[in-house]
This record gives sequence, C-alpha cells and structure tokens, in this order.
Amino acid sequence: MRPRLLSALILGLSLVASAAPVSLFDGKTLDGWEGDPAWWRVEAGEIRGGSTTQNVPRNFFLATNKSYQNFELRVKLRLTGTGFVNSGVQIRSVRVPNNTEMAGYQVDFGPGWYGKLYDESRRNKVIADSTDPKAVQAAVKEGDWNEYRIRAEGRRLRSWINGVPALDYTEADATIATDGRIGLQIHSGGKAVIQAKDIEIEELPATPAEMTWAKLKAAAPAKAEAPKKKDIGYNNVQGVRRTAEEQRKLFHLPEGFEIELFAQESPGFGKFVMLVFDQQGRAWSSTALEYPVDANENPAAAEALYKSKARDKVIVFDRPFAGGPQEPRVFADGLAIPEGVLPYKDGAIVQHGHDVVFLRDTDGDGKADKREVLLTGFGVQDSHLFPHQFTRAPGGWFWLAQGAFNSGKVITTKGESVDFPSTRMARFRPDGSFFEPTSTGPCNIWGLVLTGQGEAFIQEANDYGYPVMPFHEYAWYPGCADRLAKSYQPPFPVQAPQFKLGGTGLSGLALSDPGVWPKGYADVMYVANPITSKVNAIQMKRDGAGYSLEKLADLVTCDDPFFRPIAMTMGPMAAST
Repeated sequence: MRPRLLSALILGLSLVASAAPVSLFDGKTLDGWEGDPAWWRVEAGEIRGGSTTQNVPRNFFLATNKSYQNFELRVKLRLTGTGFVNSGVQIRSVRVPNNTEMAGYQVDFGPGWYGKLYDESRRNKVIADSTDPKAVQAAVKEGDWNEYRIRAEGRRLRSWINGVPALDYTEADATIATDGRIGLQIHSGGKAVIQAKDIEIEELPATPAEMTWAKLKAAAPAKAEAPKKKDIGYNNVQGVRRTAEEQRKLFHLPEGFEIELFAQESPGFGKFVMLVFDQQGRAWSSTALEYPVDANENPAAAEALYKSKARDKVIVFDRPFAGGPQEPRVFADGLAIPEGVLPYKDGAIVQHGHDVVFLRDTDGDGKADKREVLLTGFGVQDSHLFPHQFTRAPGGWFWLAQGAFNSGKVITTKGESVDFPSTRMARFRPDGSFFEPTSTGPCNIWGLVLTGQGEAFIQEANDYGYPVMPFHEYAWYPGCADRLAKSYQPPFPVQAPQFKLGGTGLSGLALSDPGVWPKGYADVMYVANPITSKVNAIQMKRDGAGYSLEKLADLVTCDDPFFRPIAMTMGPMAAST
C-alpha cells in the first residue's frame, strides 16, 4: 500500500505546483490587454506607450484583462524621451473608475526610481526602496533594454533588474489586496515612450484567505476606487471656452471702471505666472509651460529639466498701455518654470531651478546675453513653490518668498551656506553676497505689497482666515511653520479670525492709490481669487497696533467660469493689472 500512498502524495503535490510560463504578448496585437489606443500600440513587435512629439498629458496605463495573485513576471523594458521620463509595472492593481489611473503597487522604472515600489492612487507614496541602490543603478542600462523580474507571493514582493536584486518588500497591512491586474504605465509630463517585449508570466500557487479587491469592494466599495480626496469640484468648470477678448466682454465692474486686454496666450507663450512693471512702464512676465516637474517625485527628471534648454521664457511687453493684444518680446528663453522675476538695471533677477541669477542685456538688443549666479542651493522639491514674489525693498534689499514643501542650503557669492527651510520670507543683497531668512511662515505667500511709506503686507494663499496681514521681519506666522526659528520671535496676531474669502489659492495682492482711485475704492486691498473667479476687496482699518479687516463688494466678477485671476499688481498710472 505504501507505493500507492506515495503516488497519491506526488499527484496531490503536482496539483498545486506552478503553472508553466505563458506569454502575455503575441508580438502582433494587444489581445488580452486594454488601454487608450491614442497612447498604446504595437510597433516592430513591441508594445509602445507615449509619444515623442507631444508631452504626455496624464498618466496612462495598459492593463491585462485578467487578474493575478501569486506569480513571477518577466518583461523587457526600454524607456526614452525628454523632460519628465518615467514608467513602471503595475501589479495587483485595479482601474480607477472614470479615470486614466490604476490603483495598486507600481514597480517603478525610470531615472531616480529604479527599484522603488510606489503605491499608485492608493497610499500615493513610495513604500519601499532598493535593497542596494548603487548596485541597482550600476546594473541599469539607461536608454536601452532592461529585464525586469517581479515575483509576488503572498504578501512578499520582490524584483530584480538585469539579474540584480532590487526590491524585497513584505506588506504589513492585511487590508491591502493581494490580487489584481498587471499594467504598464507611461507617466505624464515629458515627451516619452515606454517599450515592452518578451512578457512572460508564471502563475504560482494561490495563497488562501488573503484579502482581494472583490472582498474589499463587498465590505466597502470605496476601497476599490480612488482614495478619497478633498472636494475639488471647483476645478470641474463647465461652459464654452472663449477667447480672451470674448471673456473681457463678460466682466462686471463698478461704474466708471473699465478693463482692457493687452496680452493673451499664443503659441509658445502661455501659463503666465507673474507680472511686474519696471521703471519704464514695461510689463514683465514669465511662462510655466514645463510645469509641473517635482523633485520630490522624480529628482533625476527635475535635474535633467533644469539643465536642458527648456520651453519657458521671461517675456516683456514694451508698451502695455498702447492697446492690445500685443506680442511679447522674449528677454530670455531655454528656462524651466521661472517663478520669480524682478527687472533690475540692464536685465532682471530671475529664479531658475536651484539658482537665483542676474540675466543681463549688455548689448542693448532687448535679449539677455549674460548670466550671473547670485545665489544657489534652493530646493526644487515642489515646482509650484519655487522662490517667488521678488520685491525691491528699502535698505538696498531684495525680498523673496518660498513655499511649504521646498527647502535647501543657499550658497552666497561669498561661499557662505545658509539654511533656508520651507515657508519663509528672505532677503538678499543685489550682488548675492548676503542671504537671510526673515520670517517663519506663513505657508504660501502669493501676494506681497510694499507701500510708498515702506509698510509691507503679505498674503497667505490658503484661505485660513488672514488673506492679508502686515509683514514684520523675523516674526512668526501661522499655517505651516511648526516651530520658532528663534526664542524671541514674536508671533503674528491674527487680526480677523475666520475672515475667509472662499477657495484655496489666493494668488495676488494689490493696494489702490489713495491719491488717484475714487472714494470708496482708494486705499483698498484687492485680492486675486482664482477659485471663486473674482477679485475681492478688503478695507484695512487701523486697530491699535494692528489692523481689522472689512470685506467690501467685489471689484471684478465675470460670467465666464473660466476666469481665473492668478496674479495682480498696481501698474503705472495706478492701474490694477
């Protein structure tokens, strides 16, 4: 009887052994896969996703129709492109309803991300890193074919790149699904193409009693969908897209006021992010066509962008009051998201990547021909919070602001290193010889006004209840700053608790001239509010040592919901721009 028992045992074991590897791609079609055909195709016997001629506008995924639990996957990948170049292999994932995204584990693929495990559209963060980043990087063939081997067994996930161990992660959260679809990603941001071939999967014995997406959906349907986020319904703007001139006719202003158009977006000129006038009455602005590229997501891509000849420009409108719309003069190009610009002498002080530079026009042809680095070492973790609000201040100082997620060590022209944490104002000398943080907080300063009497006011972009407040150097301001920089740092007294204007992105501040503007509108602080599509008005009244605030009727409203004011300044002839 023993031989029979042994035969039965061997037969039983064979029933739970691994299945033979099978191909997931026939080299000719996308049978067994689904994805947007505008971004996914078969060429030269390969799966290809993305574009070399246009920026990928959002993350796109090609997903298997079948779901898998335990498996070993092998795939050869090649990633090329310019700008933000990134891809990855989704495993144990699902489609996010009404979205291009997938939710689940992503075994990342791209410069700065090899060997990382990212939890896409679920925890939205890197949950595991390479076991030996240097060894992994040495094994990678940039711009060439790389073989990924990914093994998922129970809660343990492992990967190898070209045979080198890259990832070894065990999931501690028992509520995370251990099954799901496999997918390929092309990340948004750059002109990039992911190529895939030789895709094989070997299914391994199932792990019983583990969590699945079906169980999650049955217990709580929202678990299988996109993670719950704050309501951003205000971005779901519906309506007819109009030209700037058509929109201008839909504005509502007080009697006696008028609004003029002197510039509009055109090919190569768009996403204007700031506005400032020089002493000759010329209007300066900059573009942010490369936005967003964040180093906290992909440091290698960010560094590559700032070293490249990118698409953004510093532009000048020489006669902004001569009627419009006018074509701008390009003062400097080849930049990436220059958020801070201040006209100075024969050029402008400009933020670019880690640097604050002085771009000069030494031959008088209207275009920068010389570049001097004044300060370097600024953080580039978040590309919408670079140094900005460049302002010339009393005492021969230049001021700037930095937002909530960027920090760095700023190096002056004398070689001195200065810590510059997030959420700070700072001042520096025009030659870059001195740099000093001058506040702790607030979170994001997108408005700064300096009066003729030298009094300064700043704006907290987040609608926390203080849309305008006096600025005092070395003070502590509420919001994102969690500790004092100095023991004797005075706190800002909140002068108007719960004074909220609505929205989340107050983006400009201008103070009207009491000698020019009519009664009722003079000496009033105006606030650009892109979320509510309005220009709000606030009367500031002296209240002891501080101010009290009174909300007045809005200065500008518009019947077009696409009106989103994002910068304001008081121009020549006391015109608000």
